[in-house]
Amino acid sequence: MQSRTFYYAVSLSITLLLCAQANSCLGQSQEKAYAIFMLNFARSIQWPAASYETFTIGVLSYPPLVAELNQVFTSTKLGNRKVEIREFINAEEIDKCEMLFVPAFKARTFENVLTKVENHSTLILTNKPDMAKKGAGVNFVFIEGKLKYEINCRTIEKRGMKIPSNIKGQGILVD
Repeated sequence: MQSRTFYYAVSLSITLLLCAQANSCLGQSQEKAYAIFMLNFARSIQWPAASYETFTIGVLSYPPLVAELNQVFTSTKLGNRKVEIREFINAEEIDKCEMLFVPAFKARTFENVLTKVENHSTLILTNKPDMAKKGAGVNFVFIEGKLKYEINCRTIEKRGMKIPSNIKGQGILVD
């Protein structure tokens, strides 16, 4: 277990270093960078005991990210769970998922999203300023041209997940 945690910590650190050096994740799209971060979060965060065979990643109406996630998570398993990427057109469609990305242009539906996942251990990710303060667990931000993330540890832990120190240490802590 410790070697697995160490492997993921090293993997995340290398990814972050490459992203910082290349200024935009090796010249890849913003969506590709989000997908890589999401893969590392999925692997590193300690999720509550799995009661489902599938680890579901939901995306609210953002086809370019869905395409990147499908590429990044192709044939990826998290433990013994296969990964499924689901796109939801609106907040009312949101169903149980472990991770949910809500893009900035859907921020006006954020309260509905919170209501839909309030009884689930769902990591909500966004890319709009101040969303980590409003209930998202992770918010992607660009600072001096570099992709970084804000992390609201209190929100994530309240939803039953445990965050390793490397994820906390690389993020910008928000309460």
